Amino acid sequence: MRHPHLRLNPAPLTLAIALAISAPGLVHAQAAATDKPVAISIAAQPLDAALNELAAATGVPVAFSPTLVAGKKAPAVKGNLTPREAVNQLLSGSGLVATQEGGSMVIKAARSPGEQGATLPAVTVKASAMPHPDGSAASGYRVENASVGALGEKSLKDTPYSIEVYSRELMDNKQARSLADLTKGDASIGLLPDKTFARHQVNIRGLQQDSNSGNKLDGMNYSMPFGPNELPLELMEHVEVLKGAGGFLYGFGAPGGIINYVLKRPTDDPLRSLSTQVTDSGLALIHGDVGGRFGTDKAFGYRVNLAHEDGESYVKDNNSRRTAGSIALDWRITPDLVWRIDALAEHHLRTAGYFGVTPSAAGASDWSGNAEPPAPIDGSERIAPKWGRAYTEYETYGTDLSWRITPDWKLSLAYRTTEFGQEVKHPAYFFANAQGNYEIFAENFSRRFEDQHAQALLSGKLSTGPVHHDLTFGVSRTKSDDLISSRYETTFLGPGNLASPADFADPFANNVSLGEARSPFNLARRHEIFASDTLHLGADWDLIIGLRRAHLQQSSSWDTAFDKSATTPTLAAIFRPMQGLSLYGSYIEALEKGATAPTTAANAGELFPPLVSKQYEVGAKAEGREWAATAALFQLKKGLTYTTPDNVFTQNGEARYQGLELNGKFRLSQQWLVNASAMWLDATNQKTDGGALDGKRIRGTAREQASVYGEYRVTGLPLTLTAGTRYVGKRPVDDNGRWQVGSVTLFDAGARYETKWGNNPVTLRLNIDNLADKAYWITWPAQTTLIQGAPRTIKIGAQVYF
Repeated sequence: MRHPHLRLNPAPLTLAIALAISAPGLVHAQAAATDKPVAISIAAQPLDAALNELAAATGVPVAFSPTLVAGKKAPAVKGNLTPREAVNQLLSGSGLVATQEGGSMVIKAARSPGEQGATLPAVTVKASAMPHPDGSAASGYRVENASVGALGEKSLKDTPYSIEVYSRELMDNKQARSLADLTKGDASIGLLPDKTFARHQVNIRGLQQDSNSGNKLDGMNYSMPFGPNELPLELMEHVEVLKGAGGFLYGFGAPGGIINYVLKRPTDDPLRSLSTQVTDSGLALIHGDVGGRFGTDKAFGYRVNLAHEDGESYVKDNNSRRTAGSIALDWRITPDLVWRIDALAEHHLRTAGYFGVTPSAAGASDWSGNAEPPAPIDGSERIAPKWGRAYTEYETYGTDLSWRITPDWKLSLAYRTTEFGQEVKHPAYFFANAQGNYEIFAENFSRRFEDQHAQALLSGKLSTGPVHHDLTFGVSRTKSDDLISSRYETTFLGPGNLASPADFADPFANNVSLGEARSPFNLARRHEIFASDTLHLGADWDLIIGLRRAHLQQSSSWDTAFDKSATTPTLAAIFRPMQGLSLYGSYIEALEKGATAPTTAANAGELFPPLVSKQYEVGAKAEGREWAATAALFQLKKGLTYTTPDNVFTQNGEARYQGLELNGKFRLSQQWLVNASAMWLDATNQKTDGGALDGKRIRGTAREQASVYGEYRVTGLPLTLTAGTRYVGKRPVDDNGRWQVGSVTLFDAGARYETKWGNNPVTLRLNIDNLADKAYWITWPAQTTLIQGAPRTIKIGAQVYF
């Protein structure tokens, strides 16, 4: 819902319209992005003339009152600058400031210390300017910019990579508690299990995301190698997903995509919000959000979020108790020097869960998965014994210092440390045949992960003749320690049948505590230096050249170690043949550490050598006043890992992923919006031993996926109706593709109603997921694991701003 401070105010709106009609100093032009660098050369002259010249040169509307700028002079401004940077230089020493309002810049008098409010609030310009894609429902959940790793904050339409951004308002309206809820509208991301389950792997373009280096918080690494490797969405402002290889952009890591969580930060205006939610199974959530600024010139900012969840999940007798919180502080030491610190923690206990179901014709002695899978299980049915438990806790702390040395150059220093731990005592894998008969492999152990990441980044602009450059130089260091308990207990239970699961007695005497996880399982040290140059070749062409030199030291409990260095480049070009259309091509490489054999393999802990993956992509991005659409054609090659029929984990051959993805977001009218997505994927094994698996589809990957989501605002009522559907094709579960899990089509529906409690805005929400209560399997890429999909789930919630 919209923040209460952004409600339409008729008085300033009337003033804005009057200015637009009568003020001779008001310059009109087509709305344009204020973050796109433009070659600017403006001589020293009266300020009003300089602002007119800036508007003409950039196509960005600049609004000002003639009396406000009368008698003021502007200095000379020259260089490859964004319109916002240029206007700030023109206003230097004038006592005036520029604010971005919609697609325009509005000149105002600077507020004196302690002064409240300002003339011409931002909402007044939006009546005549192009709608600003701010992630709201009114903008079709479109956003304009995203952070792109080493390249910094960029306009999505001028970025040669496929990136999806999920806004705070979209999270609220979907009542999303996990990535499973949030990402269902993107066909490039596979079906995901809810955080109810003890293990969670994200599937992007058919690749499993790297849980050690594929997750970022405000661009910095944090690691969750085991369990649901996602942060609590209640504490996030938005979530960005880079699809495919991260390579130069984020550095070391497997090419299964990058998920960057952006933490809620201090707000300029006071914020007080309370949200509640309850599901039909009785899982209740309450979440509070408080933010604002204080002190001289509001130099100090704060944001505090707390969330607590408790009750039974959609699986019978599967209880979830979760407490999460975050605090983010900043200090504007000077207008050009800002220091931020933050902390985030979550504790989560789940009972009666499991890791997955493995198709098996020979019971627990067969780990290959080369068997016909059982029929899907009703999503609400508990198949694991009640004594099973998975407890996770983690804390992450971060700090960064940002210094704008000059108008063109900026230095950023950042550091983040994370401690993650999990205690697991439960039936890990069910080895089930087509009739549902099973045996269980049960585990009892604990695991901890300690991660530290430090980075220095210098970015700036310069010109060499007609070519303008955006330069980036950086150095990064990461220390990651994966520790496991020396007490690792396993046993086999059975037999049973999925139709009437047996509640076996607990075979373990007690839980293995986190304090027992002290034995090194996988240790990694990464040192990286990188540099890039974005060359602006006139108004229509951009060329990006980047290099990252990475040095990796890795060792494991198998007494194997590797020490490898590699230089991974990125090359990209962007061409804008007409307004609103960008065509691009990119090539990117990424160094990733070698695989480590899982604890369930016969060669558990064995470490394999590092690999370099390669990705090619071409695409198009188009946008209009009320819509945006993207298309990307990609090919990615990486090392292949799999478990042999005799349960030996190996890294051999090549996995090739090539496909086409389409996405569109359309505001059809004031009443209607539609978001649609589709992906066609050819994921095959190549160069395997003896060629036995060459050309075979990679396990767990569908050839086609599609999703459509729509909203309808009822005329004359503060009521919005929502609906969505998602299709996922058949997925092979064995190496030869003989056995597959069936395709699935899921339907969602919902509604939200906006009202008031006194003077406080309130939004009431209803969401029904899996409306038809379809039973289906979730698959993991390149693995044999199956997980039951969520049943029909009803969520009712309320959100109020004070």
